[in-house]
Amino acid sequence: MCTLIALHRCVPGSPLVIAANRDEFLARPAEGPALRMRENGPVLAPLDIEAGGTWLGLNGRGVFVGLTNLRPDGPESAGPIGKPGARSRGEVVMAALDARSATEAATMIEDLEADAYNPFQLFVADAEQAWLTVYRDGPRTRVLEPGVHVIGNVEDERVGAVLGTAPATTGVRNARSMVDSRSPGVIPGGNAEQPRARKLARIRERVEKLLTVRSRDLLEDLGEVCREHVDTNPFESTCVHVAERYGTRSSLLLELAEEADASRLWATDGPPCERSFENLSALLGQLDTMSRSFGRG
Repeated sequence: MCTLIALHRCVPGSPLVIAANRDEFLARPAEGPALRMRENGPVLAPLDIEAGGTWLGLNGRGVFVGLTNLRPDGPESAGPIGKPGARSRGEVVMAALDARSATEAATMIEDLEADAYNPFQLFVADAEQAWLTVYRDGPRTRVLEPGVHVIGNVEDERVGAVLGTAPATTGVRNARSMVDSRSPGVIPGGNAEQPRARKLARIRERVEKLLTVRSRDLLEDLGEVCREHVDTNPFESTCVHVAERYGTRSSLLLELAEEADASRLWATDGPPCERSFENLSALLGQLDTMSRSFGRG
C-alpha cells in the first residue's frame, strides 16, 4: 500500500477513519477484503496471493493495521526496491492483526528482527491508541497524538526527527508522543520537492480542511481524495497510473464508529478514479459475529 490516511480520535462518534490506496504492479495477483481465520480469531483483510500476506486489515477486537513500503532516497521510479531474500512485509501485518490491542501490536512490532525486511512504515490503531513504526534495518516505534496522519512511501521529516536513529531511545516501552501531527510531510534531508513528499503534505492539508468544513458525507469526501490526480508527476497523485504496468490497484474506506451499527466499509477493486466504491459494510457485522463465536478476549 502506498497511501494511508488515518483520522484517529478527531472525528466525533468515530474514533478511527481510514482511507487507503494500494499501488502495485498491475500483474501482481490479489484478493479483495474478506474474512480470514487466524489462530487468534478472524480478521478482515485483502490478500496478496503472490506472498500470502496483506497490506492492511482489521481484527475483531477493533485493531486496524496498515503498512506502506518505504523507498530509499534517490531517483523516482516505479515498483519495489529492496534486498533479495528479505522476508515478506505482508506477514508483519498478519502477525500484528493477532494482537488484542494496538499497544500490544506495537510492542510486538518493536521486537521485530533487525535486517529481516525491506523498509516499511506500519500504522496500528484502535479506539484508544495509535502507533507508527518506521522500519529501516530495524524498528523504531512511536505513539501518535490524535489527529490526521498521512503515511506513504517516504518518511515524514517529523518522524525521523522524533524517532532519531537509536531504537532503544524510542518506542512502546518509553511511550513518548510524536510531535505535532499537522506539520508538513517531507523526506529525510529536507527535500520538500520530492513528489511523494509533496503528496503527503497536500493530502494532509486537504483532509484537515475537510474536518473543518464538512459539506457532505466524510467517506464520500475521502473517496474524492483517493481519486485525485495532479499534472506534475504521477507519483504526486493520490491515484497513481504509470505506463499501464504500475499504479493504484485498489482503494478502501473504513469508518469505525462508537456505535457498531454505524461503522462502514467501502472498497474498490481497481483504481477509484475508474471504479465506484462498493459497500462492504456487512463484512464488519460478520467479523463481529465470528469474533464473538470464537471467544474474543
